[in-house]
Amino acid sequence: MNNLQKYVNHFFDDLEVFEDVARGHAYKAYIRQAVLEFLENESKKTAFAVYEAFFDSYRITLKGEKNPFIDLLDILLSYEENAATLIDKQRDHYIHSVNVFILGLCIYISNSGYRSVFNSVVMNKNDYLYSYDTRHEEFFYRWGLASLFHDVGYPVEIIGRQISKFIDFATSADGRTGMVKSHLEFENFEELNSIAEVVPKREFTKSYFEKYESCIYVDLLKPIDLLAHKLHISLDVNLKEIKNALDNFVAVMAKSGFIDHGYYSSIIILKWYGFLIQSCMYNFEYFFYPVLDSASAILLHNYYKNAIMKPPFSKGRLSPYRHPIAYMLILCDELQEWNREAYGIIDKKCSHAAEVVFMVSDKHLDITYISEKGELPAGFSEKKEELLNNLLDLNSLFPEGFSAGCEAMDRLSLLSGDFKNEDEITPRPLLDNLEKLAIAIHDLFNKKQLERYPGKPLEYPSFADLPDTLKYSNLRQAKGITEKLKLIGCEMKPKGRAGEMIREIPEDLVEALAVFEHEEWVKERMGNGWKYGSKKDIGKKISPYIIEYEKLPEEIKELDRDAIRNIPELLEIIGMNIYRK
Repeated sequence: MNNLQKYVNHFFDDLEVFEDVARGHAYKAYIRQAVLEFLENESKKTAFAVYEAFFDSYRITLKGEKNPFIDLLDILLSYEENAATLIDKQRDHYIHSVNVFILGLCIYISNSGYRSVFNSVVMNKNDYLYSYDTRHEEFFYRWGLASLFHDVGYPVEIIGRQISKFIDFATSADGRTGMVKSHLEFENFEELNSIAEVVPKREFTKSYFEKYESCIYVDLLKPIDLLAHKLHISLDVNLKEIKNALDNFVAVMAKSGFIDHGYYSSIIILKWYGFLIQSCMYNFEYFFYPVLDSASAILLHNYYKNAIMKPPFSKGRLSPYRHPIAYMLILCDELQEWNREAYGIIDKKCSHAAEVVFMVSDKHLDITYISEKGELPAGFSEKKEELLNNLLDLNSLFPEGFSAGCEAMDRLSLLSGDFKNEDEITPRPLLDNLEKLAIAIHDLFNKKQLERYPGKPLEYPSFADLPDTLKYSNLRQAKGITEKLKLIGCEMKPKGRAGEMIREIPEDLVEALAVFEHEEWVKERMGNGWKYGSKKDIGKKISPYIIEYEKLPEEIKELDRDAIRNIPELLEIIGMNIYRK
């Protein structure tokens, strides 16, 4: 698909996750696995897995509730798949957001200039005492919120454009179009522009209010006021002017005939996180610093060029020092132009980039878009260079420049099944259960080893002793249980459900699934940088078993068979059983 895997592995090799370090979880391995599987096969299903991995790892939700942010993203997907087909121009934003997230990780880890800027602006403990001390995690968290949520308000834009198109058609009997200029209105916009007061307002806003004298001019339970104040601080714009601009932006959009989905995305995120953080009684500063930072970046990813660069603000190119997360979001959002499914009527007829070749370092940023059939529109790369050079101070991070190129590669087949997997998303265990399964997989492996080789000391007595790459492998195996059951016409359900329960997997199916398990293991190893070698070396990521299943020694085949035979016992641990579909 693209060459982003090496950058991704570099990032995750260097990342530290607090929950892993302090509490023995394996969240990093879980997210890493989801990202690498997405890069192997960019589909709605693998994109969902990335969303799920991130928002399960950084979970803020009421006890016993589902993760509401996954539902929010599902709504985005539903609108694009169903409603966007009726308008002229509309491309995917669901898979796009995951690619934007990944692109930011690649640039961050490969450009020391950006890391230096981020650390100097964000990691100052005098400004925000509670930033993560774990390596790169403060960026990872803020960037994840900004990139994965930046288009969540897009259904508003789809609806607005649908209305405009239909009204134009309905009034075009005399051949004239575009005269009505329909737009969205809100009877009570303040219901959207408000954060529920779960705890006393003074208690919730106290820390932020006391830090900035200018907070007396804003209402810290209104998302628009919060955003105005954040832009006042970050971009050095007049507070009264920016608050007035944001307060009137709905009317400006109506008059100008456009909808900025980033405006609605940022309000939604602040509204939801403000409510949840109060309800869960988290440290309230977690909201006013990282969440507000990410939400304001979401606002700016369109608003900067549409408003901040124009009067009365008239700001020039955005410097990374002004707002590091917004800078990264604008950059990655504009760069991400590959594998974006066309939903709009006109877009479906155009050529689009299917793949990308990406290179980034401390000195330069180069990207080449590759179309599978036909050439990209004339001037595509030149316009991309011009746009980004006008929007961002690129020289501060890439002194040798930024370049974009295009290539056309006609192929006999697009392998569209790899790109567009329409399979229904199968429910999977929550992260806590995946960890329990991964630990149980390791414990059962050790149990079998002791049975087969009495007296031989275990290489890794406990799950905590495993290197990260092996924790990752156990998580992959745990997550793959659902797929394996699906292949044999079964599914997991809570104990006691009605239906035909399977207590033991038949040996003929064990062998077939063992082959599948080994193939998945090989993909996982190679995706994580492992290579074949005659002698095993975990430190150098070398294994003699990166070969076809048929060529494996019998003792190694038994390990793959164990992975299948153990499934019923493993599911018992998390209160599940196997049932015939």
